[in-house]
Order: sequence, then C-alpha cells, then structure tokens
Amino acid sequence: MPYDEKEGQFLTVERMLADASHLAIQAEPSAYDVVSLHFGNLEIEQLLPMIWHHQHRTGDVPVVIHVHALDPTLFTTHRPNTQLRASVDQTFATADALVYFGDYGRRILSTHLPDTTDVPSRTIPLPTTIPDDVNPSSNPHLDAALHDSRPGVTKLTLSGYAAPWKDISGLIKALNLTRSQLRVVLAGPFWDDPAQAGADLRAAVGTAVHLGRAAEFVVLPHYLDGPSRAALVADSHAGLFPYQPHATFQGSGAIADYLVAGRPIIATDVANMRELIQDAGTAVPPGNPTALAATLDRLALDSKHRSRLCEAAEARSPQFTAAAHAASCLSFYREIVRRTSCRTGN
Repeated sequence: MPYDEKEGQFLTVERMLADASHLAIQAEPSAYDVVSLHFGNLEIEQLLPMIWHHQHRTGDVPVVIHVHALDPTLFTTHRPNTQLRASVDQTFATADALVYFGDYGRRILSTHLPDTTDVPSRTIPLPTTIPDDVNPSSNPHLDAALHDSRPGVTKLTLSGYAAPWKDISGLIKALNLTRSQLRVVLAGPFWDDPAQAGADLRAAVGTAVHLGRAAEFVVLPHYLDGPSRAALVADSHAGLFPYQPHATFQGSGAIADYLVAGRPIIATDVANMRELIQDAGTAVPPGNPTALAATLDRLALDSKHRSRLCEAAEARSPQFTAAAHAASCLSFYREIVRRTSCRTGN
C-alpha cells in the first residue's frame, strides 16, 4: 500500500512514480507470455502499463487486468493527479483483456468507460484468500475478541480494512434493535481510526461493547494473516458484510473466505453481493437497520434456517477455491495469448 504509517499519510505522487518505475524494471514484460495486473483501489500497479508504454517494453506481450476497483481513488481522492488518473482510465480501455469478479463490475465499468466494452473479458469470482495448506492459528488478541462464555451465542465476523463503503454505523443501529445473543467481531487495520471507519469504534477495541438486548460488538484493529483469518472464519457462524453503495466498490473478496469454508453470509444488497451469495445467505436492503436486525435474529434463533444456509454455502464452496480460480484464469490467459499471436503473426 502506498501509505506511510509513521507519517500517517499516503506517499507523494513522486514517491509512487519512483516505486512504480522500480517495480516496472523488476517485472520485465518480455520475460512472460502474459502479464496479469490487479487493479485495486490503491495499488501502484495501476501505473505499470503507462511506464512500460513510455519505455517501449511491452512489445506483443498481452496485458490482462483484473478489475478490483471500478473507480480507483488513489489519484482522485488520496493523491489527486488528473494526468495519472487519465492514464489509469486509458489503461482499462487499452488492455488486452479484463477479468471481472461479477457481472455488476462489468456493467458499471462499461458505463464509466464505454471503450471497455470492446475489450475481451471474462467473469471469474474472486477466490478465498486463505491458502489450502494453512492451518487455523489464533493469537491472544483474536482469542480474546472471539471468546464468549455465554452458551448459544451466534458469532458473526468481518475481516478486512476499514473503507467508506462498509456501513458500520448502520450495523451498530441494527445491533441495537436485535433481541438474540450475538457477538460481532470486526477485525482489520484502521478500524480504530474514526476517519477511515466512518464511526468512532475506539471504545470497542479489545473490549466488548453491549448493544441491543444481548448483542456484543468487538473491534480488533490488526491485520490478520492467513492462519489467523482461517481461525476467525472457523470460529464464525456466518460472515457479516454491512455495506453501502459506493462508486468504486463491486463486491467483497473476503466473502469467498467464508463460502469456501461453508459459512453463510449476511450482507447488504449492494454491488454484486447478491450475485455472490445467492442462496448461501441473505442480502438485505442497504440503509435498513430494521431489516438487518431481523435477519441477524433469524440466523441466531431459527436453527433450520441456519442449516439450510450452511448447506447452500457448502454447495457453493468449490467455486471459490484457489484451484478453481487459477484454472479459470489460466484458461482465459491462454485464449488471450492465442488471440495476440494470431494478430501479430508470432
């Protein structure tokens, strides 16, 4: 991430360009059959195609962009730069291929950048971020956050960075309306920063805050590695994804961590959430704490309903493995390489 934690601010544009140029030299396109770039909201990889083009280094090597963010804010919000943002948009439109994680992403990007409709593309769901060979391994902070001595408590968790499209204020309103025994754990960097979280959650850092009749809310503002994420998911009854509409957001990658483990999802119906979840959870209207509270209570109190959701999650699990994702991507890469070879005569 192009962020200086000591200074508490994003790197300067000059520093980002220097880092991207160094990375562009390390990743020599001519050494590969295809270059796969992941365009998230903040990654400096967004600058690589521009740098390679200026250095005349891409040649006939196809560039495939995985579209993580539909409207990247690195050069509009964090470090505004009209020229660099224009180059990022141009890269989307001139790529050899695009990989979307849902039909929603394809529809929104083509509206924002109409030229992308002519770029070969494929929809491939994001896979779990937890490697297959990882064993769940907790730590004292995570153990304390997940521990609840009350019998029959339903644990719902969310792992990931704080972001403006995560509706934590709405979640807290919903928890204040619930009537069942719930423990909600929010784990990830910056959740103790009110500016990033969109709410002041510092009172819940490492300490359970009581909400509603019997709900408890805990914040663990630390990055979780693979083993820790596996432990978090394993100790969860469901994943909880309270989001709100946002221009750059197309769907949460963390959902796959839960589905691949057979855990159902409770989410708000924004972006491609419903597309991802289908019958392995419930998508509630955004901005409706009453509906979210009712959904949480039903999961906690209706055992048959929860079992049906778990069975559906288990059935969808194979679609979100790393192996399934890799196979789909490699198949698409080969197709793009063949197209490029035919076009160039190589």
